[in-house]
Formats: sequence, C-alpha cells, structure tokens
Amino acid sequence: MLRRTISFLILAGSLRAEKVVIDRVAAAAGQQVVTLSAIRRHLRILALVDNSPLEDTQEARRKAADRLIDQALIHREIELSRFNAPTRAEAEARIQTFQKQRNLTQQQFDELLQRYGFTEDDFTEEVLWRISVTRFIDFRFSPGVQITDDEIKKYYTDEFLPQFRRRAPDAPLPPLDDVRDRVSQVLMLRKTNQAVDQWLAQMRTTVKVRYFEAVLGKEELH
Repeated sequence: MLRRTISFLILAGSLRAEKVVIDRVAAAAGQQVVTLSAIRRHLRILALVDNSPLEDTQEARRKAADRLIDQALIHREIELSRFNAPTRAEAEARIQTFQKQRNLTQQQFDELLQRYGFTEDDFTEEVLWRISVTRFIDFRFSPGVQITDDEIKKYYTDEFLPQFRRRAPDAPLPPLDDVRDRVSQVLMLRKTNQAVDQWLAQMRTTVKVRYFEAVLGKEELH
C-alpha cells in the first residue's frame, strides 16, 4: 500500500488541463511525502521572507526537506490539538508589518511576490501557517519551560555582557536588573526550541524517514 502511495512520480494539476505537470517525491515520512516542487517553493518563500538570495542547491534542498518533514509532523499534531486557529485578519496585520519593515508600497509588495512566483493569497496562507506553528508551540511547550535565577545570571555573565561589549565597546554595561526580562525571554525561547527539537526527534523515531538523493539533486523538472 505504502509503495503504491509513494511512487517516484506524482501527477498534479487540474483534470481539465491540457498538460500534465510531473513532480517527484524528494523525501517521505511514513505515508506523508515531500515533493521537489514543495521544496523549491519552500526555498523561494525563505528567500523572500529573509530578503536573501535564492539558494537552490542540493544541500539547501536537503535542509528544506528536513524542515518540511518537521512541518508535516507538526501539522499532524495541530490537527489533534485544541487551540484557536489564526484568523485572516491576524495574517493581514502581520503582512502590513512586513511591508512596513521592508518599506514597501503595495505595488512593490505585489512585484516582490510575483518575482518569487507567489500571489498575495499564497503569502497569506504562509503567514497563517507560521502563526499556527507559533501558537502550537506556545500551547504545547512553553508552559513547561522554567527559567531559574542562576540560569539568568549565567547567561548575563557568559553571553549577554560579551555580546553587549562587542556591539558597544564604550557604552556602560547595563546592570542585570535592567535587562532581566530580556534575558528571560531569550532563555525561554532557547529552552522552548530545545523542547521542540527533542519532541521532533522523538516523533521521527515513530515514522520511517527517507530521502531520495537523486531527486534532491535534480536541477529542473522535465
């Protein structure tokens, strides 16, 4: 059954289309597959959001495949969890913030999306997904994270102060009490990410993860 489901060629597109688009399975986690087109789309959205050059190499595709497998595992858990899904209004607010941060007019934003092969609806769906993941992580992992005073002091001494000194060599060092909340937030995020990574690693042991290197190395689809 699984072998029939995960064929190396997947046909996609409208039944009324004159041409058939051929896609390839680049990775699989159990019965969930990651296609080459999904990987390339993921790389384009990363380049767009991060304002960085598009990197469509075999190494970048392998990393993207890993991220998409993680997303598939998270998506499965989101469907089983009970928390409020984000609204389109929330996504639109995030998009407005994105445009302001990039200093983009609506026309420039539309041109940017088009350059990377996306519509505004595509981008909105991406933002909705990112909000969903953040909300799931807060719902599932953040409540169990505890930060001790010793951890705060250690981070302040070992990491915060050296980083601050490199950024502002002549500025007076801020006392711990002035930056305690900021340090706590950094440690909270770090510990939450560690909890998520551990959970994903455990989830991966419950499914068979496979990569098809010949597909990941393909330059173009024919």
